[in-house]
Amino acid sequence: KNEFKHWATAHCRRFFWAGAAVHHGFVRSGAQLGTAELAGNEVLLQFITVSAFILDGFAFVAEKEVGEAYGSRNRARLIRAMRVTSVLAFACSVAISALYLFGGGAVIQAFIADPEARAIALAYLPYCAAVPLIGVAAFQLDGFLIGATQGKALRTAALIVTPLYVGFDILMRTEFGNHGVWIAFLGMYVIRVVAHGYFIPPLLSATTEDPRQPHPQPSESHPATDADASQN
Repeated sequence: KNEFKHWATAHCRRFFWAGAAVHHGFVRSGAQLGTAELAGNEVLLQFITVSAFILDGFAFVAEKEVGEAYGSRNRARLIRAMRVTSVLAFACSVAISALYLFGGGAVIQAFIADPEARAIALAYLPYCAAVPLIGVAAFQLDGFLIGATQGKALRTAALIVTPLYVGFDILMRTEFGNHGVWIAFLGMYVIRVVAHGYFIPPLLSATTEDPRQPHPQPSESHPATDADASQN
């Protein structure tokens, strides 16, 4: 338990810093375009934070189920854990995205007083609504790898995703302004899916179709017993 606690603590720190770097890059990109873009993007980030908390619940369940299945090397159970939690998470992400797309404007109109920030938030709300739908796969893959204690894979993926996102953000922001900022942000989730998904086949290969071993026959288990009895 202490070893797992140490592993979890160390990797949570790495994920925190990787996530903080992405969040900082997104906020900084908006700030470079102007205060209105910065404020409007921050409003939409609150929507994203709420959806992340909800969808992370499915990822947490996936961590437990995948961890138990991977620990027993049961491939059928592992695949089922991945499939069931992902289907439920995807269904929830569709509902959240639809709610944001069709109801988010009313929330923004009701609670955001600054007209410029409100206008930016309303203009880029469709990008925000797409985040749960696109990001859910990344959340699930995080859960799979964390549950299977694949720390090296997670670290490698984070080292790949972060610089690619930063470079993509600079390119898109320069060409398309705040639209580019959001496109790069959505692209970051796609990059995460590819980077994390690369490590899933080896995860499955480490399991077996039927982890149950045949029980040894009594004659095979105690061959010396009969010999000893005959000698006596």
